[in-house]
Amino acid sequence: MRATIATATMLSAFVTARASAQSLIPSTGWSIAPVIAGWHFVAPINQSGGSIADVAEVALPFRIRGEWGAWRADLSGAGAFGAVHLSDGEGSLAKIYGPTDAKVRVSRTIFDEASMITLGVNLPSGKVKLNSSETTALQALAAPSLQMPVAMFGTGFGATLGAVHAIHGDDWAMAFAASGEKRSEYSPIALALGSGASDTRITPGMAAHLSVGYDRTLGANRVSALLVGDFYGKDLLQVGAASSDTSSNYTLGPQVTGSVQYLFGNADWREGVMAIGARARTEYSDATGKKVAGSSGKYLEASVGTVRGGPLGAGFVMGADVRWQSGLSFSDALIGAAMRGVGATVGVEGAGLHSATRLTLHGMYGTFDTGKIRTNGYGATLVFSVGARREAQQ
Repeated sequence: MRATIATATMLSAFVTARASAQSLIPSTGWSIAPVIAGWHFVAPINQSGGSIADVAEVALPFRIRGEWGAWRADLSGAGAFGAVHLSDGEGSLAKIYGPTDAKVRVSRTIFDEASMITLGVNLPSGKVKLNSSETTALQALAAPSLQMPVAMFGTGFGATLGAVHAIHGDDWAMAFAASGEKRSEYSPIALALGSGASDTRITPGMAAHLSVGYDRTLGANRVSALLVGDFYGKDLLQVGAASSDTSSNYTLGPQVTGSVQYLFGNADWREGVMAIGARARTEYSDATGKKVAGSSGKYLEASVGTVRGGPLGAGFVMGADVRWQSGLSFSDALIGAAMRGVGATVGVEGAGLHSATRLTLHGMYGTFDTGKIRTNGYGATLVFSVGARREAQQ
């Protein structure tokens, strides 16, 4: 069981720590979480496509999971509408909307559940080529400092093949993972290189990921740590109308991400988690192989979240978080802005035996610095999430 938990730590996006019963009737689960998020900047932030005064997005993420013995499957995606209010005298809007790519993940435990293999496919259901308005909108929506619910729509077909192996003792477990990926996500570098005044097409390349995770119980509580290294191949960026496209290659530098979580709870506190995470992004290389000064960045965030209440029934959600980002000084766009921010979350949760419903409001305040302008911003995110699970019959 320890090995199963450690494996789940490495693949928490689509795996649960519970081993399903051997049954022809699958154990299934689903969740849906309508989100409304927005930011207002006291002083508009200048961009190539116009000065950004406000950013807003409405999104509908979903996930469906299933377990059949040693097999697990996961389907996720979203639909979203994002808009950026430009302070150009006319109050115009840059917009992007539609479905995102759908992601399918299939995994299977092997070797007495100590190892797992995973195949993931990115189905190209989202927008791939962006017009000038959509590029301007996405340059803001995908800014790491804003943490909007949907930061990308479509990049075409992608696939991932990976494996994870866990070892364990009486009260600890450790897991090692490696994967290769035909990437299907935009990066801040890619969108910073795009021009909000032109049509843009971003085609990510290959990537490799190496991970190690650690999990240990501390009495009734638990601590988990994760370290991930990412290594990238060449990406392709095309800017301009179809008849006059200009193309260029670039290669993202390696990046390292680490996180630690302490999970706690008791009869009166349904759950609690304290977390800290850090990421270091190294400089990218242009088409000539030369590293671009100012394209490295560092990110640090910490948070605490709790739910006051018994195991079932109503609960009160509380949380706080802080963030710091060095920004990417090679770009003066919002996508590369340095940021310092704080946030607080309040909400309510209803937990049943096989379902949970949660309504939360997250308020945010931050300072943003693009190198050309420094301004304050105020943001809010409202989330209503519903999830359910049907257990496999014993």
